[in-house]
Amino acid sequence: MSVDVESTAGRDRTAVDRSPSARVVALRPRVGRHTAAGPSPEVVALVPDPGHATVPAHPARHQRGGGTALVPEPDGRPLVRELEDLVGRFHEHGPAPVLRAELTAVLSAWAAALVRLHRTPLTALTPTADLPWVLDAPLPDWLDELPVQAGPVWAVRAHPAIGRALAEARSAWTTAQWIHGEPTGDDVAVTRVRGAVRAVLLGGVTEPDGAAPGHDHRSAGCGDPRWDVATALDWVAIALGPVLDPAWGLDPVAMFLTEYRSLGGDATPTRSMAVARTVGTAVEWSAQLAVAAEPTDDELSWLSGLWTRPLELVGAARPGAARRAR
Repeated sequence: MSVDVESTAGRDRTAVDRSPSARVVALRPRVGRHTAAGPSPEVVALVPDPGHATVPAHPARHQRGGGTALVPEPDGRPLVRELEDLVGRFHEHGPAPVLRAELTAVLSAWAAALVRLHRTPLTALTPTADLPWVLDAPLPDWLDELPVQAGPVWAVRAHPAIGRALAEARSAWTTAQWIHGEPTGDDVAVTRVRGAVRAVLLGGVTEPDGAAPGHDHRSAGCGDPRWDVATALDWVAIALGPVLDPAWGLDPVAMFLTEYRSLGGDATPTRSMAVARTVGTAVEWSAQLAVAAEPTDDELSWLSGLWTRPLELVGAARPGAARRAR
């Protein structure tokens, strides 16, 4: 999702991508290691080669605008559908070993796609990824208009530790490796060949609906790979974690990070970057739900959980504060 804010006559005008976003994720079985050998399919999927004909956008791609991308594995299935099916089997059969292995495999395939992309050599033609909007601009003023039931919005905006985290994440930003920019579960396609699970990142250079004229939203390119990992972990935490029964003893965030590190990934996000990612997520969902229409009680509860998360990361959440993220 992207949020674009520009000032018009002293008032914020917010352009919001209202494409449906997934709230559930899924996993896969462990089948060997993934390597980074050969050209990265992620780069092909992110930035199409002008010398090749483009093909219609993959159905797994989370559309943030028009455009198409050359997708190397057109028979891939959206990761969110894989996860929804897997979670359903968990609820039907319980945490059976085969299902635990499948979850590990899906997360490992997703992590492997990030490792492949981050290891892709840079060239003179590699574009520079834009700084994430949450690090590049103040939080929008329309947040003041959110109902109190949406959570501790004011506290997040006013807390000095949040401000320091955003400033630290921006100052520590590097342009060192290929990144996707927004590798959420909506931007991953999964393929299965003879039992092996493989994931490919989709999306990338697009112009979101309602963007300010002349503003180029380029999430993919040379940037900080820690943001990609922070984004994936954030999506797993709010979309997958809440639908897993705590009695099963599954921690998908820890599982993803373990798989990422076991594959050689070393772009572990700092706490300040994790805080920035949670703030951005809270703003984006608020724009999607609270600004677009009158939110329901359930949606307000969801937002309240999202706005509590950055305060928890800086140790400022009130004891017993709600942390529900559907």
